[in-house]
Formats: sequence, C-alpha cells, structure tokens
Amino acid sequence: MGLTYVSGLDRILDACADLLDVVEIEPQTLWRLRTDGVISTDEEALRRLADLPGARLLHGVGNPVGGCQLPDRRHIALFGELAERLATPWVSEHLAFNQVGGKENGFHTGFMLPPCQTSSGVQYGIRSIRAMADALPVPLAVEIGANYLQQRPNELPDGEFISRVVEGSGCGLLLDLHNVLANERNGRCSVDELLAALPLERVWEVHLAGGLAHRGYWLDAHSGLPDDALLSLAERILPRLPSLRAVLYEVTPSAVPQLDTQAVRELLNRVRSMWPVTPGALLPPLPTPRLAGDSGGSCGEDTPTPLEWEHALGNLAIERDTNTPLARQLSTDPGIGLLRELITEFRGSALTGTLRYTLRLLLLTLGDARVRELLEAYTRAHPPRLFASQEAFEFADYLRLIRPAVPWLSDVLELDCGLIRAQLDRKPYTVSLDSDPTALLTDLGAGRLPVAPRRGPFRVQLVDDGQTAVGAPTGHF
Repeated sequence: MGLTYVSGLDRILDACADLLDVVEIEPQTLWRLRTDGVISTDEEALRRLADLPGARLLHGVGNPVGGCQLPDRRHIALFGELAERLATPWVSEHLAFNQVGGKENGFHTGFMLPPCQTSSGVQYGIRSIRAMADALPVPLAVEIGANYLQQRPNELPDGEFISRVVEGSGCGLLLDLHNVLANERNGRCSVDELLAALPLERVWEVHLAGGLAHRGYWLDAHSGLPDDALLSLAERILPRLPSLRAVLYEVTPSAVPQLDTQAVRELLNRVRSMWPVTPGALLPPLPTPRLAGDSGGSCGEDTPTPLEWEHALGNLAIERDTNTPLARQLSTDPGIGLLRELITEFRGSALTGTLRYTLRLLLLTLGDARVRELLEAYTRAHPPRLFASQEAFEFADYLRLIRPAVPWLSDVLELDCGLIRAQLDRKPYTVSLDSDPTALLTDLGAGRLPVAPRRGPFRVQLVDDGQTAVGAPTGHF
C-alpha cells in the first residue's frame, strides 16, 4: 500500500508512515529544463524524497507510449537512471499521446489524449512501448487513461484495444480503477466489460483516486478521497489480480490541504483488508514479455489512420482549425469542449505557479474576467509547451509583445523570469529594473498593488528560493 507523492503531502506521509510500504514519485516533477536546453534532475528535491517511508516506484506523466511519435529518448534515459538510483522494481507510463507531428512542425497538446483505437493504432502502441521498455533497466507497465470522448462505431472496444497492446508489447498493466469507473460514468464501456477483456494477470499496480462531476462529466480530478462506488469496485476487483504488487492512492496538490489525516489512514487500512497478502509470502514473478503481432480484425470502413487521428484530435483540443472530414466529425463530440477547457485550465495553473508575481499583478490590475480573456487569447495563439518553465517564458514574451496597460509589468516580468532562470540553472541571475524590487515583491506577495515604489535604476541578483514550481510538465495527470 502507498501514496503518490505531491507537493504539500508531507504531513499526511508523516502521519501514515507506519501504513506505507511504498511512495510513488512522478519523475518529471524532479526535472528541470535548463536555459541551455539540457534536462537535469533536481538533486536537492531528490535528497528530500530519500526520507520518505517505504520503497519507491516511478510513474511517468509526460512521455506517454500510445501514439505515433516515439517517446523522447532523453526522458527515457533520465527515467532509467532514476529507476536504478531508487531501486524501483518497475516503472509506469500512460497509454496515450501528447505530441502531434515531429520536431519540425509538431506540437504538444498539454494533455494526455486517447490513442487511435484501431488495428493500426495497436501496432503504433506496441512500437512505442517497446521503444521505451527496451531502453529501461526495469520492466514497464502502462496505465489505462480517462477518455472523455464518445465511443466511435469504427473503434476497437476499449478492452480489446488495451489487451492487444499489452499482450503484443509484453508490458505490464497499471489499472487505474478511478479512470475506468470514470469512463463508464461518461458513457464508454462498463467496467465489467473492460475487465472481461483485459489480461488481469498482467496487472502489477492499481491506482485509486477521487473525482468530481463537471458539465455532465465525471472528471478524473484526483480531488479527494475515493467514493463508495470506487471502494466497492476495488473490494471486488483486487482479489482477482494474481500479480498485483502495489495499490497507490493519488491526490492532486490543490486537494491536499483539505485531506483529513485520519480519513487517509482509514482508507489505507480499508484497502489493505481488501487485498489479503500473507506477511512474508512471496509474490509471483512478473510475467515475462510475450511479444505478439497484430491479431487481425477490422474496424470497418472510413477508419482513420493513427496519424490522421492524432492530427485531428490534437488540433481540435488546442482550438486550432483543421478542415478534414475526421476533424469535422470529432468537433461534434461534446468531449472536445471539455478537453479544451481542461487544457486551458492546466496552462493557466502552470503560469500561476511560475509567473506568480506577474499573474498577481495582472489580476489586481485587470480583474479576473480580463485576465481570463488574455489567457484565452494567448492559448489560442500558442500551442502548449511540455515544461511549465517553457510556458512561462513564452507567455512573458507574449505580454511584452501586446503590452497591456499594467503598471510595473516590465519589471515584475523581469523578476519572475529571473527567479525561474535562477532555479533552473541553480545559480544567481542578475536583472536590471526601473523600480524598487523590494517594494514590488513585498506588496505583491501580500496580495496588494505596490504604492509608488522608488524609481531606479536597480540591479538585482536573484537566487533560487526553492519554492517556484518550474519542473513539472503542464497538464500531466
């Protein structure tokens, strides 16, 4: 039993340490894209994680293995290095895609999107998984994601698609029970239909989480404790998983302050009782890869190719016009509007966490509605970036270009971007300003507009305060 680590969870971890066998880490939250383009691991953050209870698992959130583009080799290498350093028995990633096209004309979607569920999509999934699995020092499991789109008539059923990918690639399976329950609630196949088609002997890990209702959908929001329906499902399913090795509870950082410690302890104890494992008993070995080719079967006429699917869905999700027959079909799916809303929300959240003084200045000066309009105009004009720091620098450039009528904006942008650079490169960064930086940061930090700060010029050396979140990819869960 264990928890997935997020910022602010330390008090829960301390209070539940005696119940935790494992803590799962999202490696991308430890990575920094330096200003020279090199991705490095935040060694200080990694040292802090060494004191967490139990063993370690790694769960990727930015390099999925379900699309036409092969996973990033740089990310795989860092993933494998962390797996060896933390002695993880396996690692996991999402069966999804978040990049459309190659390096020249490609773009990130800012969100994990469902792969093309056709026979060709199966082959691309197998190819992508093997590219990652073959480069890792430990076995790889893939997670079944939440899918907010309607089932299409020419698709393979969810269970058959996942089963063919997993069996064909020889990987393990991460069964996120909240994802599959959300998919059922949102009109896709039932949980029982899905489980009947899956190779349950390949399930090594299970995730549990809470969600919420929004615009007629059930969101995989990781927003609190699992509801009774999910716990009843877990009680029924966990004993059916012969190779199960870990059950993890996930929660988003924004929900951590509302978590009750005793409620988490009760959850861990309750779930442990659903999954009886005799102390000291040896678990069966992980299933060995059994590679298979396409098992055949047709998805019907007018089936899109995976490239066509990713191009249409990716462009629609980030509100780009694409006039293809598939895009016109997909645009009628109400799930597209939800995806656009979630992507915009994730990007805004990433900017709030990085350009924190800039966003506060904008809100205090322009108000919520005008700032939302400004963010929406930016996100329509600029595709998402994988790292939050990239998004911050691009939005800063956008503000410098459009020059909204906001006092001290230029100086506050210099301070925010300088703080990000100081953290990314782990060395001081000097900026030149026209206003007193102490007054700007003190007043904005207290949630108020500066009052006549002294005029400059000023030169300020900025150092990393260890608090600005610049490492995690945007839209990562």
